[in-house]
Amino acid sequence: MFKSKIIDLVIGLVMVYFAYDRIAAGSTGMGIFFIVLAALNLLAFFIKLKTDKELRDKHSITTPRD
Repeated sequence: MFKSKIIDLVIGLVMVYFAYDRIAAGSTGMGIFFIVLAALNLLAFFIKLKTDKELRDKHSITTPRD
């Protein structure tokens, strides 16, 4: 799952750049579109981080360490 989290983060950051570029060029509608897509990608990234942390915590509690 590590690769998919990194991919979500990179794509989100690239879309933020595209949004900035489109808004600076005067195409506000496309800029807003890229902002929404970037926000959804970054939201997916943070949800995956939270889920991964919860799974690790749950696994460490139920599995005794020897």
